[in-house]
Amino acid sequence: MKFFSQQKRRAGFFLLWLCTGVLLQGCAMQWGAELQWNSKSQILMSEDSQVKQRAIQTRVFETTDKIKIMRVTVAAMQDLFFDIDVLDEDLGVVSGKKMFHENPNDPWPDHPTYYAYETDNLIIFNLTNFRTWGPFKYRNDLIRMTVTVRPKEKTRLLVRASVQYDIRAVQDPEMYQKFFKTLEQSLFLSAQSE
Repeated sequence: MKFFSQQKRRAGFFLLWLCTGVLLQGCAMQWGAELQWNSKSQILMSEDSQVKQRAIQTRVFETTDKIKIMRVTVAAMQDLFFDIDVLDEDLGVVSGKKMFHENPNDPWPDHPTYYAYETDNLIIFNLTNFRTWGPFKYRNDLIRMTVTVRPKEKTRLLVRASVQYDIRAVQDPEMYQKFFKTLEQSLFLSAQSE
């Protein structure tokens, strides 16, 4: 009898360890490539090298008239159906956005999908109290373009465009080529009208 009770106790401990292991394994965090653990991985996530990407995004123009280039930039962005949000002549920044619908047969084109971050995880602490900062919502059908104009040398200006879609940088050179082609045409037409 004593042998069977000892065997039952061992079987009970084994079953307890087995159940505990199964439960803990079910709660284990999945380690995968899709999880981001630090911002460095996101910065280095681009498919192309940063130098190559910067070369795609940048053009140099043989002029020193920053205001003229900025006006032409605004015109080019509007020709591409961007709504201008930010225009700062001192900093040389023009920023705009436009809506993009991938599927023209979308039954709800007026109901965009939003990425919302949990407000409970975003907390700002100050001396007297704390409050959540957010919610941060991003449309998944929004294209944002930011163009900076700055002097490169005494006789030239550097124009750099960056485009974001679905919270990611656009790396396709076609978008930038289209913008710079429109910008060059606008610059040519503006020079002809003077």
